[in-house]
Amino acid sequence: MNKAVKKSVFVFAIISVVVAMAVMLVGCNKVDKKLQSMQNSISYYNSQMLVAEDSNFYVEVVGGERESALIADGEVGEMTGYCLLNVTPINVDMTNKAINFKVTGENGVYEGSLEKNILGISYTANISEPDKLGNIKSLTLSIGETKFDYTLNNIMLGIDYKKAVESVYNNCSSDLEGMFDGNDFKSEVYIKISCDRSKNPKEYFWFVNVVENSDNMFCVLVDMQTGEIIAKKHR
Repeated sequence: MNKAVKKSVFVFAIISVVVAMAVMLVGCNKVDKKLQSMQNSISYYNSQMLVAEDSNFYVEVVGGERESALIADGEVGEMTGYCLLNVTPINVDMTNKAINFKVTGENGVYEGSLEKNILGISYTANISEPDKLGNIKSLTLSIGETKFDYTLNNIMLGIDYKKAVESVYNNCSSDLEGMFDGNDFKSEVYIKISCDRSKNPKEYFWFVNVVENSDNMFCVLVDMQTGEIIAKKHR
């Protein structure tokens, strides 16, 4: 084989490798536009959940983003960040009390008073500008001179909210079929962490609510660790 032929074979081999790599990259970067549209239609989600519990209270610090005006109309409005402290008395002696709180983060503290929910026995409070606190570490509740200290534990160790929506998209395609117009998702998604407090240790799940309108909703329970669909229901 002469030099010219060898050179041609070498050049052809190089071009073949480059073309093959280009094809592979195009395949890897291919975007599922229907999934992307569904993930862009999330109007409420949790991106943080810290919990603690003793014989007196079960406490949660929950953060994420939501619509400024939560309306189940199938459309996503203007989004805003939120961070909530939720406190549920376990000891009946702790109900109907005036409760103050102090949330401590790496960079500062936030203090305030809890408000009792109109329905039920739980309390809640908004934590303003949580980013200024850095990573939140602990919580102190105060009833008069009595204090209750809690180290908060992060339970978001599995799939995130977008992966949970992706699991619903991949495993419930027939249920979602009527909610797409071509590649465009024509509904909105609410996704939050749900806790089965009857279990020990407690089990946490993603609760995904797909809302076309107030009369057509599709609810799915997703395992936080595996992404498995545990239950689903139209309502």
